[in-house]
Amino acid sequence: FTGSFLDEGFLIDYLTADEYFSFIGKLNNLDQAEIQQQLSPFEQFFKGEIHGKKKYIRDLSKENQKKVGIAGALLGKPDILVLDKPFANLDPSTQYSVRDDLKRLDQETYVTMLISSHDLGHVTEFCQRIVILDHGQVAKDLHTTSETLKELETYFAK
Repeated sequence: FTGSFLDEGFLIDYLTADEYFSFIGKLNNLDQAEIQQQLSPFEQFFKGEIHGKKKYIRDLSKENQKKVGIAGALLGKPDILVLDKPFANLDPSTQYSVRDDLKRLDQETYVTMLISSHDLGHVTEFCQRIVILDHGQVAKDLHTTSETLKELETYFAK
């Protein structure tokens, strides 16, 4: 029911990306055809550098490791998606791609996303609710509006 990617430690680095996707797919009772079908929307995201390559995950760049982790977290179409800093270590075009994919996922499915991020601009574009924790306590609980980014910037400028 839950898909998550918190950091590279969640990956099995002695597998290739395809072997990793097969492993995650089998955990979600998916056959190879279903795995390929669910990965097909990621082909542009992968930019020809991940799928079908014989590189071990440990030998991929941090950016490509993150791409593998995010795609793996979405295999099986989870009800809850947990991502920690999904925009870190990504080039700007890939950040926008991840943001747009998460926005589309939010609009087209009933997945609940729990996302930890330092990128206020991206999260205010697709999160309906933003909760700021300060030392484990809720400091702000905002329903996203057109003013949310400005409110967050003011909060963090203190």
